[in-house]
Amino acid sequence: MWFIIILTIFLDGILVYYLPSYFNDLSLFYPMLTVTLISLLYHYYPLKKYYRMCFIIGIIYDLLYSNIFLYHALLFLLLGKINSKVYKVFKANLILKILLVIINIIIYDAIGFMIIKFSHYMIVDINDLFYKISHSLLLNIMLVFVDSFFFKKKRLCI
Repeated sequence: MWFIIILTIFLDGILVYYLPSYFNDLSLFYPMLTVTLISLLYHYYPLKKYYRMCFIIGIIYDLLYSNIFLYHALLFLLLGKINSKVYKVFKANLILKILLVIINIIIYDAIGFMIIKFSHYMIVDINDLFYKISHSLLLNIMLVFVDSFFFKKKRLCI
């Protein structure tokens, strides 16, 4: 499983860099594979280990792609907490996984948007947020289908 996690983190960085330049800024495939992975990992680990995995993945992501240490670690942990609450209430199925990926992407992008907006780091408006969310859904939902059809595994423990 660690191989898939590391591969996803590296693919995230590679695809963000190369995909738009090869396809004339085709951003319908804006990858957020690591955010998607956070929602899918819930079924492969016990709860405490899942939270640790979210935090560790966030630290690795921070070290590789961010200059704000612990930002992604805390954000991925928050997404992990939200996912665990939703999965405890609803039965896991393909539609719920897709909805959780959409929710995770919205939360991830909205928090990043608010930080950029309120810190005046860049000039952004709400259209930028909607554009990024809408253009990151297709590839990430395809990853949910791959997980559902090729990696069928039940939750280890509750």
